[in-house]
Amino acid sequence: MRRSARSQPIPPDEVTYLLSLQVDMPTLKSRCYSLYMAGWTLSAIGEPLRRARSTVRSWVLSGPYPLEDGVPIPVDKTYVRRRPLSPGLDALTVNRLSALGPVARTYRSRFAESHTATQANRELTSLTRQLHEQGVSIQELADATGVTYRAMYRRVRDVR
Repeated sequence: MRRSARSQPIPPDEVTYLLSLQVDMPTLKSRCYSLYMAGWTLSAIGEPLRRARSTVRSWVLSGPYPLEDGVPIPVDKTYVRRRPLSPGLDALTVNRLSALGPVARTYRSRFAESHTATQANRELTSLTRQLHEQGVSIQELADATGVTYRAMYRRVRDVR
């Protein structure tokens, strides 16, 4: 599997070379293909050329071209997680969420402040927002509460 080097800009020498190739499109496409096969992202290739990622993708797909020598290799091709790992939920919190979920679902805006559904809804909202700020994923919160991902997303992010 081809592993790309995310968040790495192409070296300045290569940028200068790419800019000099703009007059000769077949050579530019071939160089872009070689850079892509070396592990550079389509965005990193297109950025110095001021071309969209989709344009560079079309150039790469128009290949295959012979691989060129002297193509820079990305420094670190290890995978970088975009989201940190979730700390998870303990059994006590899962039980509390699963108990609050069904009661909070019955809440309606016309209910009195003292109604159990109103209290459960507020507690569930504050608890899920607090857990999400601590790094617990929305999917884990939704599974523990017994609601859909979208419903939990709306609760946590206050999207209406």
